Amino acid sequence: MKQASLIVVGFLMLLSCQTGSISRKLTEVDSLVFKEEYDSAYQMISSIDETTIKNQEDQAHYNLLKVQTGYLANKPAASPDSLLDEVIDYYQKEGNAEKLADAFYYKAIGFGMRKMYQQAIQYYKKAEKFAEQSRGLYQQYKIAEGICFVNRQCANYNLELYYAKKTLELANRLDNKRRMVYALYELELAYHNLNHEDSSIIILSKIPPLIKYVDKYWLPNLLSNLGYMFMGHNLTEAKKYFHKALSYKEMTAAYEHLAEIAYDEGKAEETYHYLKKALAVPDQTPKDNIIRNLIEYDLEHGKTDSISDMVTQIFEIRDSIEDKLRNDTIKDLQTRFDHETAMHAKDQAIIRWQWGIMILALALLAGIGLYIRRRYLNKIKLQGYQMQINDCLNQIDALKATGSDAQKKIEELNQQISDIMDNRAPGLNKGRVLYDDIVANRDISHWSKEDKTLFLEYYTATNYRTIQQLKAIPREDKLTNHRLVFLILQEMGKSELDILRILSISKETLRTLRHRTKPKE
Repeated sequence: MKQASLIVVGFLMLLSCQTGSISRKLTEVDSLVFKEEYDSAYQMISSIDETTIKNQEDQAHYNLLKVQTGYLANKPAASPDSLLDEVIDYYQKEGNAEKLADAFYYKAIGFGMRKMYQQAIQYYKKAEKFAEQSRGLYQQYKIAEGICFVNRQCANYNLELYYAKKTLELANRLDNKRRMVYALYELELAYHNLNHEDSSIIILSKIPPLIKYVDKYWLPNLLSNLGYMFMGHNLTEAKKYFHKALSYKEMTAAYEHLAEIAYDEGKAEETYHYLKKALAVPDQTPKDNIIRNLIEYDLEHGKTDSISDMVTQIFEIRDSIEDKLRNDTIKDLQTRFDHETAMHAKDQAIIRWQWGIMILALALLAGIGLYIRRRYLNKIKLQGYQMQINDCLNQIDALKATGSDAQKKIEELNQQISDIMDNRAPGLNKGRVLYDDIVANRDISHWSKEDKTLFLEYYTATNYRTIQQLKAIPREDKLTNHRLVFLILQEMGKSELDILRILSISKETLRTLRHRTKPKE
């Protein structure tokens, strides 16, 4: 009997040691999460054998940490919602506000990732209530940041601003410089979305001194986002941050924005260079617009040979992405399927992908001929309309100069112009609206490439001879649309101050424009 009692006591002691060991490990995982060492936290929680967990408290804590570290390490757990439902059920019975705040927060994260924002905001608000009860400042910061994001996605910009201010207040109370950077970033976005540009610029100026506190993992994206923010205010600073982001990591978006800046500055070759760089980045960012712009440039400059090279490059990018997909997913596949079956399924998916790319490439090549033909015909048709309008305007001027009673004929000619612009070439009507912006000395720095084209088409229709003369003069550099707009502003008699305001450029850029558009001697 005594021996049996000793066995029972020994078993209980062993069970107690195991339970204590699990609890200590879970506490260590909590500590790693607090230190923002997410990969280490994920590895530790993954090393725990779930079958050794013997009580409800440790099971609930384990489930919560499994979901939490999965999201933080970008390796989401399987069925996170069902795990969190068990966690919420347990901690509601226990009345643990801190753990409930975390559980509801990660429920909200899951819905947010699936873009189910109505459900996400409901869980964020529940998390907010329990975080205020537990008085956890870091929890309140995370939740406010999440609510800020959801309101931005739903265009609730006033609420976005409210929660952005709250994140900054909480970051200051935490005295966490890294969180201050993120909070300022959120606040700048909120002001920008509300068109409060003065406040946006003030907030933007506070971010650069704090960049040194940002984790290197997030730094490239933050730098690229800063560059994007500066694009509306200071192109020099914007370019600086894009290049700094690229010094850490190749990013499609950063190259695209640099191409956009180069285009606005009239640097066609530099634009092309950055677009080629953006196309070559082997990530999963959509490349449709990049390919379209490159093909358009090549067609405009007669580089038909480079189009086939571009198709080859598309295949190379595809191969790179395939390798990355294979390497990134094989570990996860092995945990659920037999290795050979998984590889077979992956190879089948790649074959389907290859066929899709081949069909896309063939369709692209086949469409180039149709595109060239359609564009040529449309150009010829537009030139015809432009000359008709110009002829009508010349006749009107001649009739007015005679001083004779020709009002009826003038009305007929004006009606003919209206008919062309309203029914046969509606793009000219849009160009007229853009022309009015310039007449009124409005800032046109926001104009897209298409806007500049529409303006030039309208101006050509109404000032055909002037445009032909401007294009006929040999110049120091190629006459891009941007430079042609600058020359038109001079032809319209705009002062230097007006040109600076309309193009939203510096005096240095204006000097560069003058040099590049100067006639060759």
